[in-house]
Amino acid sequence: MSKKTFLVLLVLLLSACEAQQQAMGLREAVLAKLQDDPDLKDYKLDPAKVADCVVRAISDDAPGIPGDPRRDTYFKAYTHMLSVKTPTEAEQTLEQYKEFFGSQQGVREAALKVTDHIMTCMGEAIEERGE
Repeated sequence: MSKKTFLVLLVLLLSACEAQQQAMGLREAVLAKLQDDPDLKDYKLDPAKVADCVVRAISDDAPGIPGDPRRDTYFKAYTHMLSVKTPTEAEQTLEQYKEFFGSQQGVREAALKVTDHIMTCMGEAIEERGE
């Protein structure tokens, strides 16, 4: 294996590891959001299982392939969206990621996808239980 090929593979591997770490941070943010969700409690759903499903769905929508540097920003953006607690933070998030998502509307649509993923994953978890 040539030195050049080795360096390319090493860079791709390091990028993939960084994206994996970002995905784990995303999972923690999703799990924190779901911990006290009354619907999950009412249906006695495991927040960790729903969080894993949501992260999978978001990952499936991520740009490129593992190792693509855009994925790192993508996971950071979603983690940030899930962590917003005030309208001021929401506006800052819109500004911070509008270039990445193409516009402020693109950021809003990405945030709405999170809600869609959560609802879909909750539905799947309920179906798996046979209810």
